[in-house]
Amino acid sequence: MYTSRFLLIFFIVLSPNLYSQTKSTLEKQKKEIIREIKQIESKLANTKKEKGLIISDVEDINYKIILQENLINNINNQLNIIINDIDLKEKKLFDLNERESLLKEELSKMILKSYKKKSNLNKIMFIFSSSSFAQAYKRIQYFKQYANFQTKTINKIKLTANEISQTIVILDSQKIGKQNLINENDKIRINLNNEQVNLNDMIVKINRNQKKYVADIKKKQNVSKEIDRKINKLIKEAIAKSKNKNNGIAMTEEAQLISKNFSANKGKLPWPVAKGYIVLGFGKQPHPIVKTTTIQSNGVRIRTSSDVKARSIFNGFIYSIILSKNNTYTVLVQHGNFFTVYKNLSQISISKGDKISTKQVIGNIATDITSQQTILSFSIFKDGKPQNPSSWIYKM
Repeated sequence: MYTSRFLLIFFIVLSPNLYSQTKSTLEKQKKEIIREIKQIESKLANTKKEKGLIISDVEDINYKIILQENLINNINNQLNIIINDIDLKEKKLFDLNERESLLKEELSKMILKSYKKKSNLNKIMFIFSSSSFAQAYKRIQYFKQYANFQTKTINKIKLTANEISQTIVILDSQKIGKQNLINENDKIRINLNNEQVNLNDMIVKINRNQKKYVADIKKKQNVSKEIDRKINKLIKEAIAKSKNKNNGIAMTEEAQLISKNFSANKGKLPWPVAKGYIVLGFGKQPHPIVKTTTIQSNGVRIRTSSDVKARSIFNGFIYSIILSKNNTYTVLVQHGNFFTVYKNLSQISISKGDKISTKQVIGNIATDITSQQTILSFSIFKDGKPQNPSSWIYKM
């Protein structure tokens, strides 16, 4: 559910390079979020033409709401950077104005002092009244230094005035940029509230036809459970073949090293897709839409784009490949006493027994014909026991 968020301003002093890098990164993320929102809108438009209400529409809208919230957070982060930089620029402008005032005051005193001495004749008399040549030389040098100091002060005033003008131009530009981002955020918030109302209406309609939707969900769950049984059987067979007294997997030296390195990278392993979002977490939990139905998940389900491929999260070898009744592939990769499982693949680019490296492509992820959703089911097992991927994958 969407909760109103207030802009929290965190004042962080950023160097110019860090500022530009951070701003550039946020702009890149923003473009990617907007691209995904447009994709969802396109899918929703297509399903609306083809059919009436379907659960995937609700999931799409729910996902779109999450993306819009991410977009608001992204813009808020950009605002924080701009506001912080505006504060720094305003402080700089204040300091420059102070500096300019001091320099002008200093120059005024010098001009007044010169005026009081009236003429060059006084200077000449002052030099010729010296008691020695050395003293006369010192007095000549003094007048030169004094003249140079005046010139430098005038130049400093000019440079400071130019810097003030440039800072004002930058400040004005940043204030316009800030207002544009605030306006953009306001529009997104209005859209977000409208989408939330739309989502609530659709959930009410689903609840009226709950029996039909529950039947569809259970049908998909049965297919998933069948694959899970095959996965568990294969892993148990691997343990049985190894004949390890500790009920684990007896490993070669190479496999032991892979397993040790896998454990050492807990919490730092890459995602099994280059980009994506978790739509179903680990363990027993209610269905995201039909709350009366529970789902037992041995891993996570990751929503991604149709052009994104499944990839191995660590070095290992292809232990087994399962072809399901719905013509999708499930791939088991062994990493010593660990297994990672990649379900719902439409095509694979590996074979059983192949060695595989970190981030190497395993295959294409299947896109559902009806919902147009591309979802990878991903699991991690240690000695046959399912692990929560969120504990192993970086920032999952």
